[in-house]
Amino acid sequence: MDEIFNKLLKEKMTPNSLYVLYCIKNKVSVNSLVNSSIEIARLEADGWLNQDLILSQKSHIFVEELNSYFRKSKKKTSTDLMGDKFDVCIKTYNEIFPSTKLRSGKYARTNVKNLEAGFRWFFENYDYNWETIFDATKKYVEEYSLKNYEFMRTSQYFIRKQNLDKSFESDLATYCDMLNEDSSKQDDIFREKIV
Repeated sequence: MDEIFNKLLKEKMTPNSLYVLYCIKNKVSVNSLVNSSIEIARLEADGWLNQDLILSQKSHIFVEELNSYFRKSKKKTSTDLMGDKFDVCIKTYNEIFPSTKLRSGKYARTNVKNLEAGFRWFFENYDYNWETIFDATKKYVEEYSLKNYEFMRTSQYFIRKQNLDKSFESDLATYCDMLNEDSSKQDDIFREKIV
């Protein structure tokens, strides 16, 4: 609301003038509480209206800017973020984890519905595809299987874990980064010329 009033002050426009401009633009009659003749004279003098009571280009731009404050941004759906078969991919991801209880007392696999929120966050913050996610997860689980799954995170906490300062960390993102670095190093090995 502050931004709107600041814009009005900057343009030297009163709320009543804005209301009259709105009514003219939308072909609505002005309420009797507002003296439309005074406001129309003010709008014409400041270049918001021409003598035929048609909005100037300046008016159209200004009204559109103000309208943008009231538009709600469309929230992305899970399909928009993660692809058409995200539910199958989440299930595949979860099944990479062992179906055992970890030493922490929690099961390695988390309920699939709980994972969806974590993956929504992940796809909003990182740009990895499902194939990379599966490979990174397999690498993680394989490493911890050698240690008898000691200190291994659950499938949910591997995606993201909230720290005490309310920030999030993602071991999945770290493993995805490591995979990308490893593959770029392998590409470099094959590009070397052998004489």
